[in-house]
Amino acid sequence: MTANEQVPVRILLVEDDPTNQYVFRTILAGAGYEVEIAADGRSGVERALASRPGIILLDMMMPVMDGYEAAELLANDPRLDGIPIIALTAKAMMGDRDRCLEAGCDDYLAKPVARKALLEMVGHWLEANDAEWMAARRSRRMSA
Repeated sequence: MTANEQVPVRILLVEDDPTNQYVFRTILAGAGYEVEIAADGRSGVERALASRPGIILLDMMMPVMDGYEAAELLANDPRLDGIPIIALTAKAMMGDRDRCLEAGCDDYLAKPVARKALLEMVGHWLEANDAEWMAARRSRRMSA
């Protein structure tokens, strides 16, 4: 690797639906990201701890362990401090975003997700001021 080449950011996609896995992987890999997939919340937590991705995209409705429980574990583990968690959910009703944030997610995207919205959100969180959003996460954690 030359000095001008950058290591691609690794994104952990925690998603149980194979079609959604394919769509998200295609969009993200096409934008230059490395994508690792976990098919349920439990394996998502395990993979996050093992690989420390740059960002976690987390489906909220999954078997074994749902995204809400996984988000709580991920957000409260100090080994994963500094890693943004973005909720992905088909639930777009009033209060669903708040429920995702209360569980420990840093942001929320409703499915189906548009390519542009996904890439903009990932880019935003990868460039975010770590100190600022970590303070907001800690504040949410303390008020819960």
